[in-house]
Amino acid sequence: MSVKKRLGLCVVLLSLGASLLPYGNAWAQLGGVDAEFAGAGARALSMGGAFIGLADDSTAAEFNPAGLQILLRPELAWQVTHTFDRREEYLPLTSPTGRGLKSTDQNEWTTPSFVSYVHPGQEYTWAISQLTTIDFDHHFSDEARNRLLVSDTEATNNAFGFSVATDIKPRLHLGVTLRMNRFDYSYEETQTVDFKGSITERTGYREFSDWSPSFNVGLLWRATEKWSFGSVYKSQQTVETSDFKTRLPQTFGVGAAYHPNDELRLLADVDYITWSDFDSAPGDDFHRDDVMRYHLGGEYLFRLEEDRAWFIRGGYMREDSNALFYNGNNPALMEAFAKEPDKDHLSIGLGLATEKYQIDWGIDHVLDGSTIFILSMVHYF
Repeated sequence: MSVKKRLGLCVVLLSLGASLLPYGNAWAQLGGVDAEFAGAGARALSMGGAFIGLADDSTAAEFNPAGLQILLRPELAWQVTHTFDRREEYLPLTSPTGRGLKSTDQNEWTTPSFVSYVHPGQEYTWAISQLTTIDFDHHFSDEARNRLLVSDTEATNNAFGFSVATDIKPRLHLGVTLRMNRFDYSYEETQTVDFKGSITERTGYREFSDWSPSFNVGLLWRATEKWSFGSVYKSQQTVETSDFKTRLPQTFGVGAAYHPNDELRLLADVDYITWSDFDSAPGDDFHRDDVMRYHLGGEYLFRLEEDRAWFIRGGYMREDSNALFYNGNNPALMEAFAKEPDKDHLSIGLGLATEKYQIDWGIDHVLDGSTIFILSMVHYF
């Protein structure tokens, strides 16, 4: 596989987290040439992706399935996600006759990204869910003298899950989500070699699909009325064709939630994600590092009316870079695939809760990077 084709696939990282998405979760969304932060639920997204130690709504199937056991009534949830990331660069050539080098890197998509149904019981709670952990539509163009190179990469990964949660003992809960994942990928590259004659030829194409299983397992301990703690493990997902094999990473996460009063919740999570697993050719000079992600967030009930409650949320996430980088001796590749700096995310959101439904809106912005919007809704029965 060529470097360009390999890069095209590597651009499609997901997670979660956390989750992945989520925000967590599978937080992993993607923007630019990195896996970015996304997942299940505008509420968790707007709190910096910190949700493992709380996990008190239907998105727990992704963040920490043990939290499903604390839900008291059936609920149906759904969400829509929009991601936007556009970067442009113009570099003049050293030759006085050169027309310069202009590159554009754009990733933008809107999709229904999560739906779930939760059914609580006396001893067990079960749930079914579908989470779009990757919905990647990436366009790249590179223009130089007498040449225009264009590539389009599309990838989706849909996780269909069945979750079960129960009590180990009072206030200590265990949950598992079993998932079957559908991964679809396509890459096309075209090159215009003569602007006057507009001679265009396809220089690269690849397409494949694959089904593969994965799982999440979590614990939630409601230690006191004010403190709760959670942990989660998310397994690898293998993507394989006749001539290609890689693994989407596994995640280890822990989190805590503090409720000093009825109005305020404070949360903190830490994730360790094995992005080095996402390497189709471990013997070459292109690498990814395993990363840590740090989440801080909060939720405040700022207005309580007779039949509704309004919430404001905010959060921060710091993540090590999981971008592909070159670790060899070629100067051109060292410059093109330099190791990128760590990323800072800021997030905000609003929520409205009533007896029958809850609507949440959240936005996550990577400083000097992509922006993610999520609108989610929960219907209670």
